[in-house]
Amino acid sequence: MTREEETKDLDKIFKEIDLDGDGTLSKEEILLGYEEHFGIPISEEQVDDLFRRIDLDGNGTIDYTEFVMATVNEKTHEHTERLKMAF
Repeated sequence: MTREEETKDLDKIFKEIDLDGDGTLSKEEILLGYEEHFGIPISEEQVDDLFRRIDLDGNGTIDYTEFVMATVNEKTHEHTERLKMAF
């Protein structure tokens, strides 16, 4: 998948989870949309942990930039883990 395709996918996912269309994701929106888009359920405790790690400005929501950074960091981590396993 190209970076352009990944960006389009992330944009689509973000917009679908952003139920009120305000450009940010609330805890409630993530609880409702996470499993649908990422294929795994998430608990309130996990959402709280997610916000502690991703909500960089501490405003109680995750904006698009924070969302993309977190997603890219997770993909990088997964890639690094696969490399470690291969060697």
